[in-house]
Amino acid sequence: MGYRIRRWTDADLPVLHAANVPEMMEHLAGPETDARLARRHEQYIRGWDSGRPHMFTIRRDDAAVGSIGWWESEWDGSPCLETGWMVLPEFQRQGAATAGVRLVIEDARERGTLPVLMACPNVDNAASNALCRTVGFTHRGTLDDEYRGVPMTLNMWTYDLEEAA
Repeated sequence: MGYRIRRWTDADLPVLHAANVPEMMEHLAGPETDARLARRHEQYIRGWDSGRPHMFTIRRDDAAVGSIGWWESEWDGSPCLETGWMVLPEFQRQGAATAGVRLVIEDARERGTLPVLMACPNVDNAASNALCRTVGFTHRGTLDDEYRGVPMTLNMWTYDLEEAA
């Protein structure tokens, strides 16, 4: 079964709700309110018109198995692109995240205007950190930050989008 990414649409709101459970949000400050999910969903749809974020569903056959995207950010004082992803529990450990990240790297390389793609998973998120290593990101150290009021330590990973595919 092949994976693909598809631009985020109104039909994808259930993906946000399915991922908004404690075990999926443990590295992201916990579940969000329904109102916050609705705002995030609107941002994902509008991002395509405003230039950020570029959000997708990761799909196997015609089913959404997760989400992934890229958006403008900053790392080490310079502008860059940032990526983040999630795969629903029933589809984890089946290659969906790896395929999704590789596909979003290609999309960011084609559509993005900056040479670096950054990922910053929580240091305790072993699966996402292993994925960064697997697809060729370079570990740049850690950063203490805050997300939705929760302090966390993040691993900083970068990928050179100008490097030959």
